[in-house]
Amino acid sequence: MSVDLLEGTTPTVGETVRRNRGIALIVVVLLVVAVVIGLAQSRRTAGVLDPDGLDRPGSHALAALLADQGVSVVRVTTATDAADALTRAGGRATLLIVPTATLSPRMLDAVVASDRERTVLVQPGADVLQRLAPWATVGDFATDDAEVEAGCSWPIAERVGPLPGDGSTYDASSPAASCWRGLVVDGSGSQGPTTVIGSAQALTNERLADSGYAALGLNALGEQPTLVWWLPSFTDPLQFSTDEPPTVSDLVPSWVRWALLQLALAVLVVVWWRARRLGRVVVEPLPVVVRATESVEGRARLYRRGNARGRAADALREGASSRLRARLGLPRTTDLATLAAAVAGRTGRTTVDVLALLEPGSAPSDDASLTALADALDTLENEVRRS
Repeated sequence: MSVDLLEGTTPTVGETVRRNRGIALIVVVLLVVAVVIGLAQSRRTAGVLDPDGLDRPGSHALAALLADQGVSVVRVTTATDAADALTRAGGRATLLIVPTATLSPRMLDAVVASDRERTVLVQPGADVLQRLAPWATVGDFATDDAEVEAGCSWPIAERVGPLPGDGSTYDASSPAASCWRGLVVDGSGSQGPTTVIGSAQALTNERLADSGYAALGLNALGEQPTLVWWLPSFTDPLQFSTDEPPTVSDLVPSWVRWALLQLALAVLVVVWWRARRLGRVVVEPLPVVVRATESVEGRARLYRRGNARGRAADALREGASSRLRARLGLPRTTDLATLAAAVAGRTGRTTVDVLALLEPGSAPSDDASLTALADALDTLENEVRRS
């Protein structure tokens, strides 16, 4: 009887790589393209209402028009830099503050006392209005994008004309001017004229060409030879109430924590949904069951067919030595000389006789010699067992 054993093999790392090299190549190409696009975009974009930004929310187009009119646009990101730029301009400057970060009282204190001809605020909050434009309060948000007339006597409004009517509105007390239904208000304070623009899109590259947005930006920001374009930053040292450097948690917006919490909950739900359920053990019948005696007989027939008497003799000696070590309590690494001495001490034989049986030697000349060796080894094991 012959038994065919089908052995499953696990693919090697090299085989796995070769099998999936097409997918790996596509992934590498996509990563390279993404990196190239990211690098190209990083050179063209700089952020919302940024004078260096060439993308839709940026304001490079307006900054370029102002530069063509001879206005020097100074981009700053900290309150200290804004105050220094106003000081260098000698008061002949316009300060533009865009809503890129929260303005702390210390940041406002750093620029309030600086000399300037005009201050322009884009969609400011109530706290900024209270400090820089106390005659204005936050109103409703208008969603009607139809063009509306200025409806005020502000000189700049007369040159601008109608504007889209969507954006944040502000209520202004007299004598401040409220134009375009409150989308733009202009008044005076202790720091000079202050203009509040409720539509941030009026200064972006995407909407600058709409209606009178370009005229509004050029007239409101181009009166003085210097425009200090302040983009407040969360990393401003004056953003916090102390002089200690901000920590990572201070720089992270509050909504990020809630977003991470929701993401963690979503991951847990997916894990719970897709996780394997632990049930009872499923018994699967083996494809074939081979008895130990059949395996031994099959190997013996292979040895006999190949005339491998030396290989069979070595296998018999090695098996006997392994069983004798276990019977005598010796480690598996015990050499044959030590094993032979221990066996001789238990059986009364000489060490030389025991080594002659256990030590690999010449191959038996015929089947009878191989059988005699097997019998001699079996007798030796029996003597150790009975001793």
